[in-house]
Amino acid sequence: MLTKDNFLYNHNTMKSLKKHILWPVVTVLLIFIMILKSCDYSYLDAIDNMDDYTYDATFAIPLIDSRLSINDILDPEGIGAIETDEENLIWLVYKGRVFSIPAEEIFPFPDQTQSFSVEIDPSSKTEIVVEKGFLLIFSEDQYIEKIDFRRGEFNVKIENTEQLIADGFDISAQFEIFNSETESGDLIGGTVTPFQNASVELMGSSIDLGNNANLFLVKFTITVTGNGNPANAPYNINFFQSLENIKYESIYGYIGNITFPVGNTDVEINIFNNANIADIFFENPIIEIIARSSFGTPMELIFNEFYAINRDNETIPIENETITGWSINMPESLGVTAVTTLELNRTNTNIDEIMTIRPTSIHYDVTGTTNPAKDQSPNFINYDSHLSIDVELNLPLFGRVDNFELQDTIANTLEDLPENAKIEWLELKIQIENGFPFTASIDVFFLDENMQIFDRLFSEPTPLNLIDAAPTDPQSQIVTQPTTKESMIYLDENKIESMKNAEKLLLNVKFYTYNQDEGESVKILDDYKMGVRMGARAKIKTELFGFDED
Repeated sequence: MLTKDNFLYNHNTMKSLKKHILWPVVTVLLIFIMILKSCDYSYLDAIDNMDDYTYDATFAIPLIDSRLSINDILDPEGIGAIETDEENLIWLVYKGRVFSIPAEEIFPFPDQTQSFSVEIDPSSKTEIVVEKGFLLIFSEDQYIEKIDFRRGEFNVKIENTEQLIADGFDISAQFEIFNSETESGDLIGGTVTPFQNASVELMGSSIDLGNNANLFLVKFTITVTGNGNPANAPYNINFFQSLENIKYESIYGYIGNITFPVGNTDVEINIFNNANIADIFFENPIIEIIARSSFGTPMELIFNEFYAINRDNETIPIENETITGWSINMPESLGVTAVTTLELNRTNTNIDEIMTIRPTSIHYDVTGTTNPAKDQSPNFINYDSHLSIDVELNLPLFGRVDNFELQDTIANTLEDLPENAKIEWLELKIQIENGFPFTASIDVFFLDENMQIFDRLFSEPTPLNLIDAAPTDPQSQIVTQPTTKESMIYLDENKIESMKNAEKLLLNVKFYTYNQDEGESVKILDDYKMGVRMGARAKIKTELFGFDED
């Protein structure tokens, strides 16, 4: 017979029990074979009248061996993470990229097309040099000093040449853009004829407009050949030049006072997965809004809407003076990203009020502007310039909590007993080691096949299921050593039947920080754990021939 001191052991006990039950079976089979060899068949009557063998034993069954850590309480998935600082204090960091906008969405480069006419009289002049300005047109008060092209085309075509050609002449034009440079170091240029439009690929090229207010010059050298009859001279020839499909590598100049939407959405805060909280207080909750900009232009963000929402759709506005016009830092040169951080804490916002509703998301509606001062200060942007906004909710686990509830579903070992086994008596032994600075109470609920609760181990909280908080150092608020508790519970027949019929066991633990009513806060480190072990010492009676070994 097992003693109380060693009844919490592993599941191999049941397997061992089954092996012990086999020996009467083997004995009966041997006797049966021996009788078959004799000539006396009267043994059949003896077997018919034979009583079932009854096996009676007292043994132990492990029920619960659960160690609950901070990872069982918190759910860092989604946009969250669990981080620790230098003293091992846990921080819940819920962060996400809520907005990102590239350069071309803030400052797109539209296609540009311009035309001019040239009067030509082959009888007096067969070569004409014309310099024409190409004026860039934008929707805002913007100007370009220099543009480096990632790709795009400069196209030129000639029209209205039918009469000139019919009179026996040919026409062509060579063109080149002043203050330009191709990848090979030449001027951007080419040749156009009435039968062949010119399209110059601009990849790797650049145009330096200087202070010419969006204007660059194109030199056309027009040549007329042929010995025709210029009876219809002068001829009015049309030239069309265009910039198309432009993708800039970089732009220097002033991109204007552009207003653009940053976004209108929610940032989810999925803090607690397996817990219900009645009341919680964080000593130092922080919301950080982090802007990263590689635009070489001053920017400002205005929060049109900014509030927290909970699961009941309650809302509280997040109040801070800065969010009415938040200036974003500007990088000093191309390829550099400037970071601007706005920290909302207990000193500059109503974050304590926000946390009281236990927010599940933060909603924002933000508008951005470039060059809010409209002073036409020099700007620069790159093709991969971005403005991105991240929002972080930083919650150090340093504070107070009332009625923090967590659960753990566990298999019921009593289900392994034979169906015809009768539990004559059952005694539970519970060992608890609490490494959290929380006073706690535990209960075990019995679940049916639909995972619905139909009974519980404790009828109501009693001293048997109350657990003292682990003591903390008054200076550091850190646990010095865990508390331990051991209890013995004798179950009546009804409770035994409920436990035996349970499909699963649901371990439920409720936490209360020590002295939370008096405003005493505690710290939670990532190595804190609560261990709950529960085993049953029982006397079980079963009939051998009713035992199904399979």
